[in-house]
Amino acid sequence: MSNKASNHLFELIKSLNKSEKRYFKLFSSRHTIGEENGYLRLFDFIDKMDEYQEDLIFMHFKGQPLLNKFSITKGRLYQNILRSLDSFNTNNSKEAQIYQQLHSAEILFNKGLYKQVEKILNSAEKQAVKYEMHRILLIVLDKQKRLVEKDLYADIKTESIHKMCAKEARVIDEVSTQQFLWKIKSLLFHEINTNGNVRNEKDTIKLRQLIDEIPEFEIETYSVKTNYLYNHIKSAYYFSVNDLPCSYHHLELNLKAIEGDKSIFNDAPNIYFSVLTNLIYVSTRLKKFDIATDYLNKLKELMPKENESSNLDLNIKYFSSWCSLQLFLFTEKAAFQKAIDLIPEINHAYQLYGDRINNLRKAYIDFKVGIAYFSIGEYNEALSWINKILNEEKIDSKQDIFCFAQLINLLIHYELKNDRFLPYAINATKRYFKNRNLIYKFETVFLKMISQISKTNDVFDREEILVPLAKELEALKLDPKEQVVFEYFDFHTWVKSKIDRKKYAALKLVEAEG
Repeated sequence: MSNKASNHLFELIKSLNKSEKRYFKLFSSRHTIGEENGYLRLFDFIDKMDEYQEDLIFMHFKGQPLLNKFSITKGRLYQNILRSLDSFNTNNSKEAQIYQQLHSAEILFNKGLYKQVEKILNSAEKQAVKYEMHRILLIVLDKQKRLVEKDLYADIKTESIHKMCAKEARVIDEVSTQQFLWKIKSLLFHEINTNGNVRNEKDTIKLRQLIDEIPEFEIETYSVKTNYLYNHIKSAYYFSVNDLPCSYHHLELNLKAIEGDKSIFNDAPNIYFSVLTNLIYVSTRLKKFDIATDYLNKLKELMPKENESSNLDLNIKYFSSWCSLQLFLFTEKAAFQKAIDLIPEINHAYQLYGDRINNLRKAYIDFKVGIAYFSIGEYNEALSWINKILNEEKIDSKQDIFCFAQLINLLIHYELKNDRFLPYAINATKRYFKNRNLIYKFETVFLKMISQISKTNDVFDREEILVPLAKELEALKLDPKEQVVFEYFDFHTWVKSKIDRKKYAALKLVEAEG
């Protein structure tokens, strides 16, 4: 086995949770004869490794039989793990259970036990219909046709043949529609992931052309899964073109569909998670704060307890998503102290999960905490959290979060009256943006503003600079192509606070309540 294949064995073992490891050992003792102890000792040794090093294995097991034809031993261990996972997950997967029924039906058919085959296939059909597994349902229907053919159609009426064909045609139509919608979804997301949300009319037209390929049809007459796919496409499209009310509408339709029959999506829990998190984000953007709070509470109920889940990656995923969205909601509501009150929980998670938390996700959390402190005027605390982002070497400096951390850093030093340091920081930031290439019109406006106001301490001179810039920022805030800027921080309201000589947090609260 190649080194690459060896790494596959290591990666597979490391992916197992505690329950799967326990089951593998039980499975191995039942299904492996003679070699089981060697397999289990090799499994345990690899499981304890932080990285795969085959030399250490040869040193540890020197002179033992399991090193004879070691590549074959690794291959068999790999296959045994897969077999145990297949057995372990059969009870948790409706799809696996139906396939198991189909396999049993095939065995019984070959033995001529047709009545038993018919009973199993009827059961498989009911399960496939209940859980909307249309592709599997086609296999079931095909096997039922074999039962009809076995006696040269002696035991079936013409009417029954027509019914069978009509049933199959409906399923084929469902599968065909899903396949078409999947193609549109994939092309849409490929475009979005490649180029981001639309930046101009050309981008909008390109996405619109994809959506226009979907013909007019009564989507309500199709299955829940087909409806989900349709609404998923629509919500993503409208979000990309910044039509948030329409995006919200389709997300809400999907949430109602999923919650109406959760059993259909049992094998795909990420779908519910994705719809829920997207709804929280969009409803917050639309200032539907009470609704966003309700959805956040639902999300928190889904979060595994620390001592109840052996899936560390799942725990991290739920925590980081919930925390980011909760901080976003608090900052949009101007509930900055509530955002700061989350810090003990955030620090506990950082200590618990360590480097397992994605650096980019962590940066967004740190940024929102920094914004909360900045908003209430605790600038040194804000600087501490923003510096975590600027000093993190693993974050690509081209990422938006790094870009806006740079801008907030300048505002913090301006508020701290670090007049000697600020000019150097501004010049360094300008060089950074020159190398990065400007993405938003806002960036030019901001750098012009901070350069001008940093050169004067006179209140009236500052207001003379800021008043026209406030109008520019107000226009940008309404520009769909620029609105993402103000999700990071409301620069327009900050400028207004300087003009009106009021606290930023107070103005932001008035806007949030308005």
